[in-house]
Amino acid sequence: MHRGVQVVVSGMALAVLVLAGAGVAQAQEADKPVLPLEGDAVVITMLIKPDKTADFESVIAKYKEAFAKSEKPVRKQQLAGIKFFKSPQMAQGNAVYIIYVDPVVPNEEYDISRVIAEVFPVEVQDVFEKYKGAFAGRAITSLKKVP
Repeated sequence: MHRGVQVVVSGMALAVLVLAGAGVAQAQEADKPVLPLEGDAVVITMLIKPDKTADFESVIAKYKEAFAKSEKPVRKQQLAGIKFFKSPQMAQGNAVYIIYVDPVVPNEEYDISRVIAEVFPVEVQDVFEKYKGAFAGRAITSLKKVP
């Protein structure tokens, strides 16, 4: 009987250690950027449903506001290097937006939802729903300077 209890207690202790380790790993993963950009500059082409451009532009406004209001100094550095454009041409029936990043701040988060969540944790779900509803596609092109 004593041996059975010892095995159960040992098993529970092992499970707690494994779960604690998983929690630490998840916390470390949460700190890692979902969308770090690479290269000297990056062009992000966003395809947005034509009837959802106002929603997407409100998402971009909140994204810029989050960079500007962040308590992390690096976010201001990132904002200084981001420019937003809308093409007068359509692609595959969708509106085309270009996000041009120059210079790229390496190993930093550029994911729209995550940056917004840092500053606006209560509003992020509504913003994400607008973003998801407007999204039709994305391409990311990393660029290296030519000497």
